[in-house]
Amino acid sequence: MLKLYNTWCGYLLLLLVLFSNCVSAKETLHIAVASNFKPVLQKLITDPALKNINFKISAASSGVLHSQIMHGAPYDVFLSADASRPQALIEDGFAIKDSLTTYAIGLLALWQPSSSVMNNKLAIANPRFSPYGQSSMHYAKAFIKTPYEFVYANNITHAFQFVETGNAAKGLVALSTLKSAYGKTKNKKYLNYTLIDTKNYPEITQQGVIISASKHLTVAKKFMAFLNDPATAKTLLALGYKAKDSDASK
Repeated sequence: MLKLYNTWCGYLLLLLVLFSNCVSAKETLHIAVASNFKPVLQKLITDPALKNINFKISAASSGVLHSQIMHGAPYDVFLSADASRPQALIEDGFAIKDSLTTYAIGLLALWQPSSSVMNNKLAIANPRFSPYGQSSMHYAKAFIKTPYEFVYANNITHAFQFVETGNAAKGLVALSTLKSAYGKTKNKKYLNYTLIDTKNYPEITQQGVIISASKHLTVAKKFMAFLNDPATAKTLLALGYKAKDSDASK
């Protein structure tokens, strides 16, 4: 009886060791992501293709994240809201050149949720700091003829908030933010927008890179390949972004 007991204990210990090895084999990928893309990223990482990866997400402005990486923050992947910062990290030796990819292209929408707000203020992201702001300014000056007063937001999400609170009657905002808000609330005010033709403003190219100091290069490469998968492109389009080499619905 004792011998049988010891045998079963041995099997149990073996199973525990094997289980422990499986758990430890599941690597954690730390992603630094621009705030505008965080809600979309949170949905993307639930895909079954990524089930063997644990994700840690740190979201902030691209400028803040870029600075943190320059000062040694332990990120594995950087998903920026622009193209200049990932390329600067490559030039400075902080990111792997061959990993550079355009993971998404931002889309602009002119949003006016209510005709009852009568002020002449137009909210846009500040063009001094935001690629969304630069594209918004280009479009507004070329195509919006009604007299208006610019309200400059810190970023594209902040521009959405200006309109949401009525501090601006309308705004040029990210389509992804409107889709996310409607998905959560089903409030039809988030459908009161006009999607801007991408030919009418400079492309909002969002690029990503793998950080050179990453200790999880294999899973980082797997994640970047996932971002470039045709199936992911369809998901991005549904969530308010255009993937590289795909067409946005007009």
